[in-house]
Amino acid sequence: MRGSCVAAAGAIALTLLAGCSLGREETATDPASDALDARLAETFRIDVSELDVTYDFWPRGSRIRGSAVLRFKMRPGQTRPLFHFNPIRHAAGPERAMLRSLELDGEPLDPLDEEDLRRVRPLRSGEPAFEVQRELAPSDAHTLRVSWSIPTRDLRAPAGWFYTDFDDTVGPKNETEAWWPTISSPEEFARHRIHLRVHGDRRYTVLGSGVIRRRDAAGVQAWDLDTERPVASHTVMFAAVPSDQVRTAQFDASGVEVRIVSDRSPAIMKRARAITRRTIARLLDDFGPFPMPSMQILLTGWGGGMEYYGATRTGIGALEHELVHMYFGTATVNRTWRDIWFDEAVVEWWQRRDRLAPLRPGFKSDIVGGRSVVQPGFDEAAYGNGARIFGEIARALGGNREMIAFLADLHRRRAFEPFTTDDFIDDVVAAQSKIDRAELERWLFATR
Repeated sequence: MRGSCVAAAGAIALTLLAGCSLGREETATDPASDALDARLAETFRIDVSELDVTYDFWPRGSRIRGSAVLRFKMRPGQTRPLFHFNPIRHAAGPERAMLRSLELDGEPLDPLDEEDLRRVRPLRSGEPAFEVQRELAPSDAHTLRVSWSIPTRDLRAPAGWFYTDFDDTVGPKNETEAWWPTISSPEEFARHRIHLRVHGDRRYTVLGSGVIRRRDAAGVQAWDLDTERPVASHTVMFAAVPSDQVRTAQFDASGVEVRIVSDRSPAIMKRARAITRRTIARLLDDFGPFPMPSMQILLTGWGGGMEYYGATRTGIGALEHELVHMYFGTATVNRTWRDIWFDEAVVEWWQRRDRLAPLRPGFKSDIVGGRSVVQPGFDEAAYGNGARIFGEIARALGGNREMIAFLADLHRRRAFEPFTTDDFIDDVVAAQSKIDRAELERWLFATR
């Protein structure tokens, strides 16, 4: 994300929650960890292992039809599943009116009947959710199938374009539930398979997260996108754009396969290629192998950018920023909503590390402590004060070179293993002796 233009891109983002380790040893006797686990389980209830989504898009039609298959288990202590889904952002009327069918473990349910599906607000979560009115065995694997329909008139995209649409100018908000069922938690890791079908004669270009394979059928242009590994759901993206409205460039950047699709001028495309080659080379040198199979860039005139697993929708000014997020924010991922200050702070530090003012004596903030662990959103001070906090840590470690080595090690150990701010504090305290835990907590939590 970039500044106040965090509003983002893409075509279908979502946030589900597969069981995953925390990146540091936790025990049943750790009260703080147990309390966090209980709160997350109470709010989100299910751990999703796989998500399979299909979209049928008629560029000249009036609606987009979608369906999803979620494979999951209940979280400890939970028996009644719930999911988040919010197409209300794209169409007038209640979310329930968008649902066309619902099925749990082979049992057809009526999405309009409150005996089958109820709209609730989970305990201590500000986001509404759908609660399926069935009790499930916690140890068993379950399958939920949902289908829906959304008017194309409400797409927030150029005419004929279809991509995940994040309306988000104050931090993550609704970004994981606007296009398909999700549980809206940043730690949700699942393998994602997306099947996109475009109906009509006009040729389309598709890009997004993971491996993309084209498989046209009679009268239909079709693509499969597969992350091939469990990734954070809110980092999954795709975009379908008319081929006659964009330019495409494919090239190698220090061994990384890159594809840029853009409606910008040839001069902007040339700048984008140069920025991408330069930035990827620096990132490989600083942090090691590129963490995705390729880099897909939807370059538009948008003033900001948004990061995804191996993909971004971005303007030229935010391109470097979003490329750094491939290491921090989409590969090295935080566990709860209040922890996501980390990826913006570290990216801003990397970009501005020689131009950051030091923290004033006695500095304190609630960048982390002022946020809920379950409510989407983050403090935009992460871009400023967060980066300056990283500057102080760099000085304590011995300088920028030492800080880069510290971050490279953190990325190596924690990539695809969601972690909390407390885990990060553990790492910093272990790596140096000039900043103690109490000071770090004052900078991040203020009231601890």
